[in-house]
Amino acid sequence: MMAENLDRRSFLVASGTVATTAVAGCLDSDDGDGDETGESNDLQMMLSPVSTLDPCGIIGERQEWQSYQIHETLFFYEGGFEPAIGDLATDYEISDDYQTYTITLKEGVTFHNGTEMTAEDVVYSWRRLAASPNNSNNSDHIVDGVMNVVHERNEEEEVIPESMEIEAVDDYTVEMTIDPPFHGTIGWLSHISFGIIPEGIVGDIDGYEGEMEYDEWMTEHATGTGPFQLEDWNQGSDMTLTRFDEYHGSTAEAPEIRFQIVEDPNARYTRAVNEQNADIFQIPRTQYNPGLQTVEESSDEGQDSREFGTYGPVDGGEELQYGSVALPQTQFLQCNTLNVETAARKALAYAINQEVVAENATDGLGQPAYFVTPPTAFPGGEEEYYATAEEEYPYSFGESDRDAAREVMEDAGYSEDNPYELTIQQKSDTRVAEWDAVVSYISDLASNIHIDVSVEQAPSGTLIGRAIEGNIDIFLNYMDLTWFEADSALRFTHPTPSTWTRWGEAETTDASEAAAGAWETYQENRLPTAEAEQTRAEQYLTIEFSNWEDVPLIPLWVPTEQVYHYDWVEGYEINGAVARSKLNDVFVGDRS
Repeated sequence: MMAENLDRRSFLVASGTVATTAVAGCLDSDDGDGDETGESNDLQMMLSPVSTLDPCGIIGERQEWQSYQIHETLFFYEGGFEPAIGDLATDYEISDDYQTYTITLKEGVTFHNGTEMTAEDVVYSWRRLAASPNNSNNSDHIVDGVMNVVHERNEEEEVIPESMEIEAVDDYTVEMTIDPPFHGTIGWLSHISFGIIPEGIVGDIDGYEGEMEYDEWMTEHATGTGPFQLEDWNQGSDMTLTRFDEYHGSTAEAPEIRFQIVEDPNARYTRAVNEQNADIFQIPRTQYNPGLQTVEESSDEGQDSREFGTYGPVDGGEELQYGSVALPQTQFLQCNTLNVETAARKALAYAINQEVVAENATDGLGQPAYFVTPPTAFPGGEEEYYATAEEEYPYSFGESDRDAAREVMEDAGYSEDNPYELTIQQKSDTRVAEWDAVVSYISDLASNIHIDVSVEQAPSGTLIGRAIEGNIDIFLNYMDLTWFEADSALRFTHPTPSTWTRWGEAETTDASEAAAGAWETYQENRLPTAEAEQTRAEQYLTIEFSNWEDVPLIPLWVPTEQVYHYDWVEGYEINGAVARSKLNDVFVGDRS
């Protein structure tokens, strides 16, 4: 059945709010002409080094400004707000058993190579996500992960692309069958890894010969449907995107987006404010001065809080406009429970004051975290998040209890003369300033509670590999939401062989058994119904409270992101945290 005349923000998607046996979505994207007041200047921005423009291979997608200009998905969170609505899709239906999704595609969508997007392009793109050697191990986004498209594997346990139950019913209809059901499917399909590219453009999976070699496509074409297309990419130097005049939505105001690729965030900032080489940019913590900020407007619309105002004047003499948004993300200490004793984990939890951590790490651009789930997806929302934490958190809410921490360590046989030794592993290529502040704070605390901390720094990829192998003690890490429910975070938290904490692997505890049982109950209640949603919320709390008990993860803070722009930039609004904004409506005026 079809739903008609529904407001897009209030439309009930498959996110646990639908109680009917068959669900349909009426999903539109805005169309419109460009600004009539004159031609926009080129938009200037800066990037850290980019490794790929292939949507199925993107990792850390929130940093990929350029990818959201080139590639699009069937659904997206407009402005970062729930629910997910249609981008390349116009309607969808869900079968009575909640396993088969029939999605109607927008007609007349043109790829950058001039071909029209059809259902076969969707089938091909999603097969690549499952089976391409270029997918950066993202195959669990579509098979054997939180959402599992029905499929078969060969003797080598490789996904057979042709076996996946994704079918082009006709040119503009795609049918996909998943097992088991998953309430967050529509939101999950908004992930940039589900971006659509032309069928057979590269031949890196069985059944497709490819029109060009992969490296040529990825570095010179990266064909998508977005408002901008790749013009030139000098890796490590710069990238240029040009306006795509055949775009199916609002044609871009700016003729080009020119990205300078600068690795050091401080250098990016300096060049942005002194040489005005960026119209829209971020300010690193090391350069941020809260005294220059004036809040002029705030909003609590949707799932997150946002602020808007001015910042400056900066070094170049200009006053900047800014927008900030609370990210659906939690920063935490991830403990390998096989390597770090329970006493040490609990002692750190007692000693750490999340309010101090948030202030030290962010200069106020964040808030203390007590759960793995960010406030935006916590059962009952942000108000319930902090009310529950203040009432129930067992490790000194809003303060540091070093006496309790020392008592725990002394009961375990440690003392000032016999300290417990552990190593904190810190990423050397992301959030360096924030984590430096956190590590310094924790090291000072630890020295007063009979724990001797050493620190190792290494690139993210190196530490991730070591975490997978179990060769870490404490890993400074974070959890992002991809859809707006707690399982988006907790799918990595409960005891399971794949979790980096190894929780419950050496021995089971009452807490680990409770968390494992809660996850089993969750698995039985994945339908997009109100009843199942209530059951899931109860299991989420069980997992969170069990994590408090055994402390495999120590939540630290929920970050806030700010994006700045000069006053000659019109039409830019900060997006929510699940995706970067499309920049087609941004108008760049006279910079003089």
